[in-house]
Amino acid sequence: MKLSQIIYLSSLLLCLLYQDGYSQSLIINNITVVDVEKKKTKSSMDVYVKDGMITRLSKHEKSRTYPSESKVIDGSGRFLMPGFIDTHAHFAMGPVRVSVENQKPVLSIELDTLLTKVSGELMLSHGITTARDPGGHTQSTVSTKHHFRKNLRAGPELYVAGSILDTSAFKNLVTAVKTEVDVINEVRSQKNAGVDFVKLYTSLGPDMIATAIKEARRLGLGTVAHLHGTTWTEASELGIDNIVHIIPGSDYYLAEENRKEYQQSLVWGSKAFFKWFELVDLKDVKIKKLLKTLKKNGTSIDPTLVVFHAAFFGNKNSYQSNELLDELPQSITDNWRNLFNFNVGWTEEDFDLAQSVWSKVEKFMYMIYEEGILLTAGTDANNPWIVPGDSFHQELELMVNAGIPTSEVLKIGTINGAKLLGVDKRLGSVSVGKEADLVILSANPLLDIKNTRRIERVIVNGVILD
Repeated sequence: MKLSQIIYLSSLLLCLLYQDGYSQSLIINNITVVDVEKKKTKSSMDVYVKDGMITRLSKHEKSRTYPSESKVIDGSGRFLMPGFIDTHAHFAMGPVRVSVENQKPVLSIELDTLLTKVSGELMLSHGITTARDPGGHTQSTVSTKHHFRKNLRAGPELYVAGSILDTSAFKNLVTAVKTEVDVINEVRSQKNAGVDFVKLYTSLGPDMIATAIKEARRLGLGTVAHLHGTTWTEASELGIDNIVHIIPGSDYYLAEENRKEYQQSLVWGSKAFFKWFELVDLKDVKIKKLLKTLKKNGTSIDPTLVVFHAAFFGNKNSYQSNELLDELPQSITDNWRNLFNFNVGWTEEDFDLAQSVWSKVEKFMYMIYEEGILLTAGTDANNPWIVPGDSFHQELELMVNAGIPTSEVLKIGTINGAKLLGVDKRLGSVSVGKEADLVILSANPLLDIKNTRRIERVIVNGVILD
């Protein structure tokens, strides 16, 4: 039986239990609790759960007896984490197509509901109990959010942006806006549709970014941006909440003599990813000012290292040989292999250069961390070779490889994500009064970040997902 079939059966049971109003009294006894905020463990603890909430934490006593109606899990030799939070996973995705309209190429996404279903199941199986979709077909992202929350489909608690705002359209992904009035109207439309965030994209200038932030804030929506036409510094000063991807991508941060070379690389699309890092001087005063600005304004960063690592090392076949690709619909993996990926047109020299600058990517990542800027763990799941769930643990490992302490990376993957989503009072740590979204591990993640993969059980709202 394939993993997806196993997950489906257990997920179906979970959904039925929720729909029947099922609640469970659960006790996890004699387990080591990982305190992600204090960055330490509490050994031999009993954790009590009732109606989906953590009601008590106490020191384990061998002589203690437990209520007969409670489900008791023996946690001996095990470690308890809060559920993981992926702050950048796309559920409204599918194969990318190119057509010609009025003699111009038109990009579109062929939405795949099977991919949405499998993505939710894979995330749960990898311990991800909460996620954010930062942009996609509005009706689809909002619908997926409601399906997950109402347990009509198995998946993490989801927060969503709708269609991405940019000056050029991309069917089922991006809505084109030409004026500030267009921006206001689209933000209002998405608010009415039920989004939680507004996603702003690369070609928007400062005026449109400012208009979108102002309107989103007025309506109580968060803002997230993938920037280029507006610099990170400008967007932070304008009040953007969250910036995604590790590459600032603006030639503003480059020495004047390097800007032309970088602009030429933009013609080749994804080659600009590594070209920016080749040309940037991370000691430049503009970079230092940028980091200070982000910190001052409380602008958080969602770096999605894994999607760039998969591109930069795309000739090594490690991502393409991932066995979990077989769990995804063949239509999307065929699309990645034959049409849509971030290595189109790359030569071996391009791969060599990309890999040679990865250390600068890691350096910039560490500089952001060292400045005390809020970091979260996002993956850009369902972009080429980024498998939902599995890629989250790859992201954590890449952060550790960049020099960030393991204990800090565990915070990044849990409580920091909850802070970004504004739900840290009820999610993100193993604490009394918080929801029982929990992961039981067979090894201590504080000793080795790879131990986050050693998942024995996932608990969602107090219900065990086998």
